[in-house]
Amino acid sequence: MTYWSELTSREKPQDLPAAIKRQIAPGVMRYVFVHEDLEMDDPAVDATGRFFVSPREYGFTIRGFKGGRTAWARDFANGAMLVVNAEGTSHVLSPKVPARILFVADDGTVLQDTGVAQQVAQRIPDLTTVRLTVNATFDLHGESPETARTILMRLLDRALLSGPRPGETEATIVDHMFESSSVVGRAAPRTSDTDFSQLLDI
Repeated sequence: MTYWSELTSREKPQDLPAAIKRQIAPGVMRYVFVHEDLEMDDPAVDATGRFFVSPREYGFTIRGFKGGRTAWARDFANGAMLVVNAEGTSHVLSPKVPARILFVADDGTVLQDTGVAQQVAQRIPDLTTVRLTVNATFDLHGESPETARTILMRLLDRALLSGPRPGETEATIVDHMFESSSVVGRAAPRTSDTDFSQLLDI
């Protein structure tokens, strides 16, 4: 676990707004703050998200941290947001490289680090394809065989989207598709049919 401790201890001002944890994209959670009625998650870009700006524009100041690190920092009621370079060592940013945004709890614990997320995204995936044939027998209860096929595909789709249970494995499903599906009818005996074996006492 990484900790950020300031070189100069100081008291945090009272009545600070809290940073809010939001989902900014599917599967991506970030701490955001409100600036001029807009929620911002990257203090190194303008409100459009296209142009580089100094975090000073959002009320950030330069602070020193143990290990010789410096960062743009701003306090919130639930922690502090830090803006550093890609290496995570300096407040000196480059317009050509996305800034690294951290959110640090009051005890120095890092709750968010976009640099770690970027490293994961850059990892080359080790992919394999698994093909599985599934046969399921339904008691239709008056429904059509096509309904049974649809139900089975929905059940499998939900299971695949939910993925493995936490702690079971590091493997994750990145994509899936149904290549084919078919319904094989099974003839059920009709009540009007006669069982000749009983008549012949066999």
